[in-house]
Amino acid sequence: MTDAALPEAWQRAELPELPTGAASVEEFARTIYGRTPTGGHLTDVVLRSREECELAHRFRHRATISCPLGDLELDTLLHLPVSTTPAPVIVALNFTGNDQTIDGDQAQRWPYAAIAAAGYAVLTVDYRQIEPDDPAPTTPGVRALFPAEAGSWGAVGAWAWGMSRCLDIAAGIDGLTTAGAIALGHSRLGKAALWAGAQDERFSLTVSNDSGCCGASLFRHPGGEDIAAITSRFPHWFVPSLSAYAGLEKSLPIDQHQLLTCIAPRRVYVASAEDDAWADPIGEYLAVVAATPAFEGGGIGSHVRAGGHDLLEEDWRHALTFAQR
Repeated sequence: MTDAALPEAWQRAELPELPTGAASVEEFARTIYGRTPTGGHLTDVVLRSREECELAHRFRHRATISCPLGDLELDTLLHLPVSTTPAPVIVALNFTGNDQTIDGDQAQRWPYAAIAAAGYAVLTVDYRQIEPDDPAPTTPGVRALFPAEAGSWGAVGAWAWGMSRCLDIAAGIDGLTTAGAIALGHSRLGKAALWAGAQDERFSLTVSNDSGCCGASLFRHPGGEDIAAITSRFPHWFVPSLSAYAGLEKSLPIDQHQLLTCIAPRRVYVASAEDDAWADPIGEYLAVVAATPAFEGGGIGSHVRAGGHDLLEEDWRHALTFAQR
């Protein structure tokens, strides 16, 4: 992306001025993600297995989280670097299940050696264990474990809630520290990471990768996925009322650069890909530019790499470099 293209992009975005201070988390809850209910606390963490590896030991735990209407059980996978104690934790939900995240020929294969060499641990869980990615799931998730009067919240909100519970789990595991914790996510889980970072101040850095519409990209920048498309295909991700803004993006009381500012003064990193038109890399870049005044000392960063919609080792390395500054 060249700077020469930006003036035209700004004109198309018709972006409102950045408000003084952080935008209201409450407004994002009301308009997009739903209000995260109170309640739900970690009651037990059981070590199920340990495997010693050269750079990072591998642990599997089963955690029990008590919710108002029942318990949620999560199977977590932890890679803990041998050379760093205690190690700051990266919480990153996965799409493929813990086994496939280690060995599967999937886009979610993560560069654990590079992460360990940078001194970070990674704690992950299959995002579907928190909340199924289905508008009418046959097996209910965490949203069914809260009473209806707790309010409406979407699946993205549930996954964000789960990232905070993963941080609770990390707090009780020897060799880990939640100081300097990072929330990281790709695509729909990049949206969840941003929402988790906006709500949970224990995350010192939030990293979104190709998070697109309702993530890091601007609603007011035309191009890529829009509200009509995302609410038609994924109605369960957000509050039902978001669909009323289909085709009316300029009427929204907020835009996503303001979500980034909700995380300030903690840090944010936005990763994009040139060929990922559906996630609108220009809209993501413009959100970073618009949010920059809310961050001091280089507290927000970004990159736009070649290629398409994927979480690659290159993305991890850029994010780790930023985290270590």
